[in-house]
Amino acid sequence: MSFNCREDGLGELLFKCLQKYGKKVLQFLDDTNDVNTFSDILTKSVRTAIKLKQDGISRGDIVSSCTHNHKNSIIPFIATQFLGAISATFDENLPQLDTVHLLKLVQPKILFVSENSLEFMEKCVHKANINTKLVVFGVSKEYTEFSKYVEPCHEEEKFCPVQIENQKDTAVIVFSSGTTGLPKGICLHHTPLKNITNLVTTLDEEDVILYYASLYWIGGINVLIKVITSGCSWVICKRYDPAYSWNLIEKYKITFKFLPSYDAKDFLDHKPKNVDTSSLKVFITGACAVSQKLMKSLIEALPQTRIIQNYGITETLIFTSFNPMSDEEYKIQLLKPTSCGKVVSNFKWKVVDINTEKLLGPNEKGEIRVKSKYMMTGYYKMDYSAAFDIDGYFKTGDLAYYDEDECFYIVGRIKEIFKYRGWHIIPTIIEEVLTSHPAVKEAAVVGVPHEIDVAHPMGIVVLNKGYDHIKTATIVNFVNERVSEIQKLRAGVMIVNNIPKTTTGKINARLLHEIVSNNFIQ
Repeated sequence: MSFNCREDGLGELLFKCLQKYGKKVLQFLDDTNDVNTFSDILTKSVRTAIKLKQDGISRGDIVSSCTHNHKNSIIPFIATQFLGAISATFDENLPQLDTVHLLKLVQPKILFVSENSLEFMEKCVHKANINTKLVVFGVSKEYTEFSKYVEPCHEEEKFCPVQIENQKDTAVIVFSSGTTGLPKGICLHHTPLKNITNLVTTLDEEDVILYYASLYWIGGINVLIKVITSGCSWVICKRYDPAYSWNLIEKYKITFKFLPSYDAKDFLDHKPKNVDTSSLKVFITGACAVSQKLMKSLIEALPQTRIIQNYGITETLIFTSFNPMSDEEYKIQLLKPTSCGKVVSNFKWKVVDINTEKLLGPNEKGEIRVKSKYMMTGYYKMDYSAAFDIDGYFKTGDLAYYDEDECFYIVGRIKEIFKYRGWHIIPTIIEEVLTSHPAVKEAAVVGVPHEIDVAHPMGIVVLNKGYDHIKTATIVNFVNERVSEIQKLRAGVMIVNNIPKTTTGKINARLLHEIVSNNFIQ
C-alpha cells in the first residue's frame, strides 16, 4: 500500500481557504464603503487564472502587477499561484531606473497596471525593450481591461489549482528595497510562504487587520496569506493618511495594525481627540531601527494596546519577534522597548565580528546571520553564493547584538557604517540623538569623504514646524555635547525638506548620498 504524502502548494492552500471561509468578509473597501467576501475573491481569482491560462501562462512563467491597493489588486497574485506560475509585483513609487532594471531582469509575460501607473509602466516597458502584455485595472482604449479577466466562463465550476510536486519551486519573486543599490529579485519557494501562518502571531476569524503596503513588499504578501489562511479580514485603502488612520481603527474595530517606524511618528503626530482605539489589540512597528522615544510615545498614546517591534528581511520572511499573544513575552518587551524580540522557531543564528568573522557573545555588536529551511532559494538570475558564509548562514548585512536573554537589538545596516579614522561610526546611534532635539522631526547620518580622516559624520535633518529659523550650529552643538569624540558631527548638519525613503520607511541611502554629493562641498 502506498500513501500520497505530497504537500499542497501555496496556490492550493489559498484555494482551499477561500473555499472554507466562503461568505465571510475578506476585504473592507474603505474608498467605496463596500466589502468582498472570500467567495468573491475566489470567483474572481479562478476566472483570472483561466484567462491567464488562455494567454499561455503556465507553471514557471512570471506574472507581474503594478498598482495601489484596491478591490482587485490581490486577484492577479492569487490567480498566478493557482497556475503554479511566479508572482513578481512592482510598486508605483519605484524610480524609473529601478523599474526598468527589474523589468529587464524578470521579463514578465503579463503586467497588470492601474490607470495611474499605466503611462509610467508603458515608458519603462519600452526602455526595458521587453515583450509584455499590459492589462489595465480600469478603462483603456488601447489595452485589455481587467474587467475582461473576471467575466464568467463555463470552466470555472470545474477549476482546480495546479499541483506543486516540488515545494522548492519558486512561487514569488520579491524585490529587495534597493536602499544601497539597485534592487535584486529574491526567490521565495512554497514552504516558507505557506508556513508564515505558523511563524508569526496567531490570528482569529474575528480579527481585522490594517496594513498599507502593496504586494511589492514581503510584508504585504505575508499579511495577505495570513489573512486568507486565518479567515480574518483586512481593510483596503488606496493611500496611507496618518490622521485618517485613527478613524479607520474606530470605524472597522481594527485589532492588528502595522506601521514602519517613520510612519508611526506621523501617526502619533496626527492623533485626534476622543478617538476610540479600544479594539486595537496589537500595534507592530519595525522595518528599521525603532528608538526608545518612539516606543514610549506609542505606549502612552495606545495604553490598551500591545506595542511590538519585530525584525525580518525579505530573504528570511521573518526572523525575530515577540509573541504579542504571550503575556510573559510582552512583559519582556515593556522592559526592553528597543529590542525586536527573540529568534522565532526553526531558525539557527549567530552574530559575528564584521572584520574577523569571530563568533560574538552577548552585548557584542556584529553581523547577524541565519540559517533555515524558510530561507530564499537565491537571487533571480544572479550568483548568490557570496550571500552565504562557509557554514551556510545567510549574511543579513544588519549590525545587531543580543543580550543575556537572547533578545535582539538591531543597530543598523553594515553598508551604512563608515569610518572616522580607524573607528566605525554607526549612523543610527547619532540619529537617535539628533531626533531627541525638539527641532528635529527626522534625521539621517552619512559619512562625508575626508582626505585624512576617511569620513566625517554629517547630519541630514527635517525640521518640525515652528523651527524654520534654527541655526544648524545649534543642532550640531546639541549633538556634539551628547556623543563621543569620534561621533561628533564634523561635517555639520544639512536641512532638507524630506529624507528619501522606500515605501516601507527605510532610509534610501543611495538617494541620500546623491543629495549630499549634489549639495555639499568639502
